[in-house]
Amino acid sequence: MRIGIAGAQSVGKTTLLNALRSEKMFQDMRVCNEVTRRVMSYGLPINEQGNDVTQKLIMQEHIVNVFMYDNFITDRTALDGVVYTKYLHESGKVSDETMTFATDVFVKLYPKYDIMFYIKPEFEIQNDGIRSVDMSFRNRIVEIFNEYFNIYNLPAIVLSGSVRERVEQAIEAYKAKERLTTWKEELDCDYGQ
Repeated sequence: MRIGIAGAQSVGKTTLLNALRSEKMFQDMRVCNEVTRRVMSYGLPINEQGNDVTQKLIMQEHIVNVFMYDNFITDRTALDGVVYTKYLHESGKVSDETMTFATDVFVKLYPKYDIMFYIKPEFEIQNDGIRSVDMSFRNRIVEIFNEYFNIYNLPAIVLSGSVRERVEQAIEAYKAKERLTTWKEELDCDYGQ
């Protein structure tokens, strides 16, 4: 199962990912840590300073995650990649070509996530020395997420509350998806489809 956790910076994606890792049902899943920090480790700018190279590499990392692994959970998704690319495109920091590339990757990859969790901001931004603490930046990112959910009619499960409440919501969604998958497999077997 491919599970993505999407949302703006400092909403608790990595905190949730780490909490889910300790739950038995998620322990055998590959964890794909936030790709943005990996790209930053190459010496490239991220957040509001991102550029064409940054965004193309980030989208490439999402391609690798989705096509290399059948059973993973990640705290950034192709949706995040295209949302941040759109922000940078609006700011004149990435080209039309990069925006088109990011959109094409997003459109191809989004349906491949079996479960997409989305976390809205509920808390103040925590300064970890890497993520942006600019509230206007985060607010615009949230607006762009909402635009994508509306324009593309994207299915996602919104998680909220404390870390434990989010974990419980994620577990319930996972169990529901497993039941649906099992039911579909049984139906296919019964009717030869």
